[in-house]
Amino acid sequence: MEITTNIKQRVKSLLTYNREELITLNLFWIGFLLYTLAWTITATRQINYIVFQSIQILGVLLMVPAAFRLIKFEFDNQYQKIVFFLIVFWAFFIFFRGFYFDKDALKQMILNPWFGAFLYFVPWVMLFPRKLIYYKKIFSVILISGLFFVLYSLKYRGFLLEPEKNVLSRDIVEYFSKTLAVTVSFILMTYVYHTKTKNLIALGILLLCIFFALVRARRGLLFMTVGSLFLVFVLFWINTKYKVVMFMVSGGFLFVLGSVAVYLLTSSDAEFVTFLQQRGTEDTRTGVEVYFYKDMEGLDWIVGRGMFGAYYSPTMSEGNYRGTIETDYLNMILKGGLIQLVLFLLIFLPAIYKGLFQSRNTLSKAAALWILFWLINTHPSTVQVFALNYLIVWFSVGICYSDTIRNLSEKGLRVYFRS
Repeated sequence: MEITTNIKQRVKSLLTYNREELITLNLFWIGFLLYTLAWTITATRQINYIVFQSIQILGVLLMVPAAFRLIKFEFDNQYQKIVFFLIVFWAFFIFFRGFYFDKDALKQMILNPWFGAFLYFVPWVMLFPRKLIYYKKIFSVILISGLFFVLYSLKYRGFLLEPEKNVLSRDIVEYFSKTLAVTVSFILMTYVYHTKTKNLIALGILLLCIFFALVRARRGLLFMTVGSLFLVFVLFWINTKYKVVMFMVSGGFLFVLGSVAVYLLTSSDAEFVTFLQQRGTEDTRTGVEVYFYKDMEGLDWIVGRGMFGAYYSPTMSEGNYRGTIETDYLNMILKGGLIQLVLFLLIFLPAIYKGLFQSRNTLSKAAALWILFWLINTHPSTVQVFALNYLIVWFSVGICYSDTIRNLSEKGLRVYFRS
């Protein structure tokens, strides 16, 4: 009887929130959206930087205080607590090794979500209360970001459809897609909790993202977007009663799709297909990685070189030193060494296991797959950035470590999220 009462109290705590908490949560997401949307548009280099950087600062002033108010030092087990504080300690170590009072450096730290300072503080969102309203808000923010991706894409379609090898066009596609659009996959992975309209909107945004990735031949982005559709299929297959039929129909669909893709790649004279063929065999990583391996010394591999750490790479036209490398697990090593990478694995791997094999609902399984796919994407793409994708990773960690959330009924979650 006491156990049953305790479970009921835990479930009730997932549903309970007050007006002040809701306002604070809304301020956090409004600040995050202002910061992210303003920065993303600066990738076009066609705007007034003073105006949009002012919007970013406003976003910071809303987001940071709200985040501090929402953080609760509550953990689901002692292991999670220990590893989390080790990650936080190491993040501060990386941050302060790169911190110095310089106008350009401070602007980089505060106003650049991809390579600035905020990405080192993202793990703290794991300590936001594990309440369902928080995850419902995430779904709303995902759709808002995705719709802004569509609006931005329409406005700057000329750049996005640029057939030539254009650095600005490449950057716009990468920043628009990875910052605003790819997270719609999480809507599709949790399709059982959304209306058909929401799912169709999310699918349309993802297909638009895939289209631009094809036009610009962005291989990492293609893997991230098309690969996420495979995760949607996995969750759909887990939930359906007609697994054999689903498997056969999917096999036939993939065969037809593969045949069409092969035909286009071998027979089409379209300009973007030719560009995709060239990019498909082009090796843009090996040379840079070789320079990275040569320049990193013994202790660098263990502790990294700090937030603004760089490595010698004379292949780049803008200088002999680079502060990033597109292979993101190497980028983590560059900044925080193998210690950072190992600490992430120590908290992520148990979360993935719990979410996939010790859960009763799609929310937990989708959270686990999101973390897993993020880890996989650290090879072809830059994913440890202050963007919604990375925030969802740490919200997912909180979901997967929560026994209460993992054991919620699928039916109850459907009723709640669709209400």
